[in-house]
Amino acid sequence: MAKIRSLFKNEEVMASFDNGNNDFEAATYLSSLGRVEVSPQLVRYWRRHMTEVVKKNGQPYAGTGAVDLVIKSEVTLRKPSITDDDRTTKLKGTKKRNSRILIIPDQHAPYNHPDAVNFLIAVAAKIRPTRVINLGDETDGHALSMHDSDPSLDSAGVELTKARVFIQELERVFPVMDVCHSNHGSLVYRRAFKSGIPAEYIKPYREVLFPQGEGQGWDWKDKHRVTLPNGEDVIFQHQSAGDTLNNAAHERVSIVEGHEHGKFEIQYRSSSSALYWTIISGCLIDPKALAFAYGKLFPKKPILGCSAIIDSIPRLIPMELDAHGRWTGVLNGF
Repeated sequence: MAKIRSLFKNEEVMASFDNGNNDFEAATYLSSLGRVEVSPQLVRYWRRHMTEVVKKNGQPYAGTGAVDLVIKSEVTLRKPSITDDDRTTKLKGTKKRNSRILIIPDQHAPYNHPDAVNFLIAVAAKIRPTRVINLGDETDGHALSMHDSDPSLDSAGVELTKARVFIQELERVFPVMDVCHSNHGSLVYRRAFKSGIPAEYIKPYREVLFPQGEGQGWDWKDKHRVTLPNGEDVIFQHQSAGDTLNNAAHERVSIVEGHEHGKFEIQYRSSSSALYWTIISGCLIDPKALAFAYGKLFPKKPILGCSAIIDSIPRLIPMELDAHGRWTGVLNGF
């Protein structure tokens, strides 16, 4: 860390603070000087070193060691709780919440489609949802993957900073949302578990995505089970073990899932006593992103769109793209 700092003059670091309204912009400015890539986290650390004044023997003292001691004193271990991922805002009008449900599939921020939010805004304007459910993989975490990560992509810190931009924009549009825990969303916790790092050392997921305290209306669970106006139950989850339609019949409920980017479908199965259906909801990723290069030989390519359940009837809402891979701005089927 000290070696990286020695590559920059004090004037250059201070100029980065002036040229950037936040740590990400300041890091981009320093990286543009061409000496080494600088992360937003490192900029935040340097900012504290250069702007905080610590008193020593009653006199102002800005030594780096003194600032480091202050930073260390601010670190406290948290006690994990099963309520960490529960929303704290109170909901109103819950009796009618399940009449018009907007379902958001995998986004994989920051590798989401650039028009994903605008598309969802347009869909919401059409269906006027009473409830919004996110099927998970809202972030990608490529740099933390259990598989080999592409060194050409961003480091974990830069990737998270970029992902927050999308997530916080989505939260401003949908401040109340039910979110499914997912394999990509949980990457940092699975990594920690594999490395023997206790949960006390890691922030709750809400704080990871919303360090300024937003997101209090988002509620993460493994599964969200709701009762539709017609009395039928539906389970929303990120993925199933095995065949989803068989699982629906076994659970005696309909099931809505994400995870499978190349599937965008509704299937029905009927028994002598009930009718069940499943939605596999496609995705809202950017298929051109380098993070998805692993799928270039897959026969089933990503299908972009979202889904909804309106007055107990499941619906698919495709995101139609032009020749350049951008959303056409048209919503068909309404």
